[in-house]
Amino acid sequence: MPPSSRNALETAATAPVIGPRAVALSGAVIGFGLLGDTLIYAVLPLYHAELGMSLAMVGVLLSLNRWTRLLANSLVAGIGERVGARRMMILAAVGSVVSTTCYGLDGGEALQIAARILWGISFAALNLGSLAYAVADRANAGKRVGASRGLIGLIQASCFIGGGLLVLQIGPRHVFLVLGALTLLAVVAAVMLPALPREPGSRRGFHLPMPHRLEVWGFLLGFSGDGVFLLTLAFLLKDSVTSVAPIMATALILSLRSAVEASGGPVGGWTADRFGARQVATATGTVLVAGYLLIACHIDVIGSIVIVLSRGLFNTLIPVMVMQRVTGGYLSSQASYSTWRDFGAAVGPLTAPWLFLNIPQSWLFAVLGAMMAAGVVFCLARK
Repeated sequence: MPPSSRNALETAATAPVIGPRAVALSGAVIGFGLLGDTLIYAVLPLYHAELGMSLAMVGVLLSLNRWTRLLANSLVAGIGERVGARRMMILAAVGSVVSTTCYGLDGGEALQIAARILWGISFAALNLGSLAYAVADRANAGKRVGASRGLIGLIQASCFIGGGLLVLQIGPRHVFLVLGALTLLAVVAAVMLPALPREPGSRRGFHLPMPHRLEVWGFLLGFSGDGVFLLTLAFLLKDSVTSVAPIMATALILSLRSAVEASGGPVGGWTADRFGARQVATATGTVLVAGYLLIACHIDVIGSIVIVLSRGLFNTLIPVMVMQRVTGGYLSSQASYSTWRDFGAAVGPLTAPWLFLNIPQSWLFAVLGAMMAAGVVFCLARK
């Protein structure tokens, strides 16, 4: 037997089995690492004046981590292929603790900018690392991604509700100090992860990936759902829901997306494995379009619920579709999709304040709905 074949067999024999425990731990790492970023989308638009920021700066801060990830996704994928997903996730978990704590410090805009850049790098590593653990068993990738996203969604839903209540009790700044302490659980979970066998790396360093159909869909999803919609959601609900505090109305709606990932993620993963991720994604995308059209008709609460529910399922469906289009180098392929999704989510918050203030709601969300409908037809439905 040739030495190379013998070495490959020995490596496979000694490689650890990446079972459900590792998937759960990787989901816990990114779930607890996301605590600060989860709540900041509900807090900053409503409390920007109290925190000494303009609405324009809110758009900058909410998009800055995405701009960072445009550069970080490919670089982090290369680092992960060299040092391994476990080490990468440990470092990223530490970065998430630091960035979340900085959100609660009164250090001015410069500190917040630095914290968002650090979080952008950390999330790129956490996202790619957790997905690498989930798809280690390719035959059951859908169920494993769904289970991982389910745990993340459960943690985020708890953060929205608990964090919203804490904001009312201790204020919008001190809540992030509490979340920073809780984020230490991400470091503990990362240390407990088993080592993941390394994939062959391309060794190209940073590059701007060419957009294919999934990347174009990722851009549209990032621009509309993670950009314009998220930044304007608090203002939509502030005028539509008056029975509870605006922070709680926003937190409740956003927690539904996390609840979908917690409950519907495993079901969506199983459905994708059984019926095909493309078919399920096409149907889900059609429902997403309906949500934008409902808001265009000023049915804000129902439309918002439809958007966050359908958007949450794509966090399970897209990683499976990315895995199905490659035979190796999953980290690089996922980084390509993530880069274009982050590009859309970076442009969205920067343009959202101007769009929301200068374009009537009906026209704005009707155009977003038409744009997403084109994406469903040309990016998801076509093979």
